[in-house]
Amino acid sequence: MRGYDVIVIGGGPAGSSAAYYASKNGLKVLILEKYKVPRFKLCAGCISKRITPYLPEGWERFVLNRIKGGILGYGGREEFELSTDEEVAYITDRVEFDTFLLEKAQGKGADFVDECEVLGFETEGGKYRVITSKGNFHADFIVGADGFYSKTAQALGYKKDKFFKALEFFTRGDLSEKVMIDIGLVRRGYAWIFPKGENLSVGTACTQRGDLKRVLTEYSRLKGVKPEGRMYGWYIPYIEKDGDVFYGKDRVLLVGDAANLTDPLLGEGIYYAVRSGKLAAQALAVSPSKPTEQYRKLLKDLVSELVYAGKIARLGYKFQKVAYTMSKKGILKSYYDLLLGKTSYKDLYRKGFVYFLRELVKEYASFYNYFWR
Repeated sequence: MRGYDVIVIGGGPAGSSAAYYASKNGLKVLILEKYKVPRFKLCAGCISKRITPYLPEGWERFVLNRIKGGILGYGGREEFELSTDEEVAYITDRVEFDTFLLEKAQGKGADFVDECEVLGFETEGGKYRVITSKGNFHADFIVGADGFYSKTAQALGYKKDKFFKALEFFTRGDLSEKVMIDIGLVRRGYAWIFPKGENLSVGTACTQRGDLKRVLTEYSRLKGVKPEGRMYGWYIPYIEKDGDVFYGKDRVLLVGDAANLTDPLLGEGIYYAVRSGKLAAQALAVSPSKPTEQYRKLLKDLVSELVYAGKIARLGYKFQKVAYTMSKKGILKSYYDLLLGKTSYKDLYRKGFVYFLRELVKEYASFYNYFWR
């Protein structure tokens, strides 16, 4: 039974990031991955440009599409397009991208075992004994990076209750340098068409109950795209307040989807996975005696951003026509600045709230005049 400073449970972007930075800080790290690597991952594969300072050198090799704008639609029928001169996001192949991040962590000295299911963990002699399908391992710290269904989070007593349900299929087509997002199709959520190299990823995500297959089928018909093969479903967690974050307990930290660190507006997760992985490694290095407390402090700004994103999401999805109108009048351009790291969700919310109320009054005034004039 080999001993480690840190055992990272999960070899996705969050786990690989935590392992990369922990190894870089001189800690002895083991990554345990349940599935055989390389592994297929359900995801549109879109990462915002603001992630680039946190990625190891060489990640650009796995970019399939460089996004320079997008099309925002309403109800699958109305739409407008806004292009930019610079790249605001990238589409990646998750199989290759995730494998690259994992290899980078190994390059810094982390050990790796795949097809290794974690069955549980317990304290033993001041350390954690991690029980797996391939034997037991010991470590001073654990980083849970095992995604939406995190057994690490469950073992700590956490239970997920806020999440998007997502459904996706792949087909032929070419959007090249732009993405398409439609609101007004589901009560709290959206539909998308993203490029995937020379193909397309088509999907919908929603936090409410409903027949997503029917929605996605109808949306595909409206957009003239046809599924090739099966539809895939998965879940995306999100937060609306600090209390929704699963930080971890004692010397066990949670990162990425396991911690619910995903954008509540559009479900972007890779950026927050990589950032939280790095911050978890920093917490272990800076405060090994109280890592959870330190991790909470380091995550404060990131969590604040997600809370403000949640405020925008609640308003935007409740009044989707108003959100669409505001986007046409300049909010989409401001959102591009967010993807570039030039502004924040906090700034977007504070600057846009009064504007939103003004547009809401206009919308309801038009509604009133139409029916009561």
